[in-house]
Amino acid sequence: MNFKNKFFAPLVALSALAFTGCSKDYLDINKDPNNPVDASVDLVLPTALGYSAYNLGNPFQILGGLWGQYWTQGPTASQYKPLDQYNVTSTSYDRQWQSVYSGPLADFKYLVTEGMRTGQENYAAIGKIMQAYMFQVMTDLHGDIPFSEALDAQNGNVRPKFDTQDKVYDGLIKLLDEGLALIDENTAQHPGEDDFFFHGDMHLWKKFANTLKLKIYLRQAYVRPAVAENGIKAMYAANAEFIDYHEDAFVPFNKEQFNQNPLFATFQTLTSNNLLASNTVLGYLGATNDPRLPVFFTRATQAPNTGNFAGIDQGNGPNLQGNQNANSYSKPAPAVGGPITPDNPIGGAEAPVIFLTAAESYFLQAEAVLRGWGTGNAQQLYEDGVLLSFLYWGLPEAKYNLYIGQDAVKYPAAGSFEEKLERVITQKWVSFCGTQNFEAWTEWRRTGYPDFFTISATSSIGNNFPVRILYPDSEVSRNPNTPAQKTVKDKLWWDVNTNGQN
Repeated sequence: MNFKNKFFAPLVALSALAFTGCSKDYLDINKDPNNPVDASVDLVLPTALGYSAYNLGNPFQILGGLWGQYWTQGPTASQYKPLDQYNVTSTSYDRQWQSVYSGPLADFKYLVTEGMRTGQENYAAIGKIMQAYMFQVMTDLHGDIPFSEALDAQNGNVRPKFDTQDKVYDGLIKLLDEGLALIDENTAQHPGEDDFFFHGDMHLWKKFANTLKLKIYLRQAYVRPAVAENGIKAMYAANAEFIDYHEDAFVPFNKEQFNQNPLFATFQTLTSNNLLASNTVLGYLGATNDPRLPVFFTRATQAPNTGNFAGIDQGNGPNLQGNQNANSYSKPAPAVGGPITPDNPIGGAEAPVIFLTAAESYFLQAEAVLRGWGTGNAQQLYEDGVLLSFLYWGLPEAKYNLYIGQDAVKYPAAGSFEEKLERVITQKWVSFCGTQNFEAWTEWRRTGYPDFFTISATSSIGNNFPVRILYPDSEVSRNPNTPAQKTVKDKLWWDVNTNGQN
């Protein structure tokens, strides 16, 4: 795999310092130089990126893995049984809500404030860009969220209003534009190794922001097509650059305790018997002879499937009869943060948590061109997206050439718009397997592709798919501005295209 194994130290204490570091109600004579009240931006940046990775790479990764139909609950454990049954309550993601708002979002805001105060505007730029990234995650999970008045408790606002999702999306674009305007590639005031993504390369941060902006516009393609079209056309008219080969954004981990991939750490803490391969993805990977299959999943090590890739129909684990053995099925492979295997004694400890890849960038560009909003060749961008996924995993171009030539994979140049879009989004879904699960489930909600998902065999909501998570109890009980509670069947604002599914 093409990623750098870089030490990621635990930074919980530093994050707490960042939260309290804005207070100025101290006399200078009481300041201890060995215990500063203000955290420096170079300490807060890795904290914020790290906390973001822990949420994206574990609870939200598992949610997307099950609802994006890569994984399903195993028959010999029960940790994620309610999730696989779509039985989500207002307590299910309470901790994550609090963690994201008080953790990375607060830290990124601090980067903006402190970066501007100290003349380190590139840190402020990153703070705004990453606020946009994490706020989009939260609004794509919950719908309306605290945004314009969020993160303002120090000014006495502990009951922020909830902004509608369209207003949040407008705000995301504004944050990105402000962040882009702050970037100065020529100044010496920029991050170094504290920047896990790009090690201080602010040109790459520009490309990251542009790619994120493209994604945010495309998310609105069905609900506000004019906004999406005008925004994307303006980006292309301004010659916006997007993330390219070897420019993937991720937080790295290693095999040392407390520095391990968060999903792998969960496998170690609980059991590797919970998350097994869903037949939804295994069926597609097998039917298309995908060389990435052994990258994403392990082979079964116990009878009756020893040596083979074997999965379970989505949600059917609890219904399986007889003496079951989780090792009779495929598990997430070490490359995607999976558990230890007989031939890999450290398992997925070193797997990174991915935020955005070159492959995703090219699939986004392919869709923009396909819709007539961008310039370029949609087929070439699609094929390059598939190739970049192969290259990321270290697979040779010769295997890609065989793969892309299959009728089930090749770009349908003579097909309809929907046939072309289906191929682009389905291959994007494959490229996300095990690494960007939340984004895969979100893109399915937006487009309806892949179009072969199956309702969980143990669904608690009947013949329906889940399309959101609920507002957490902590917010409902403390903030009277919280909207009326939703159900997992209530679509988000931009989810208007999954006809017949809910």
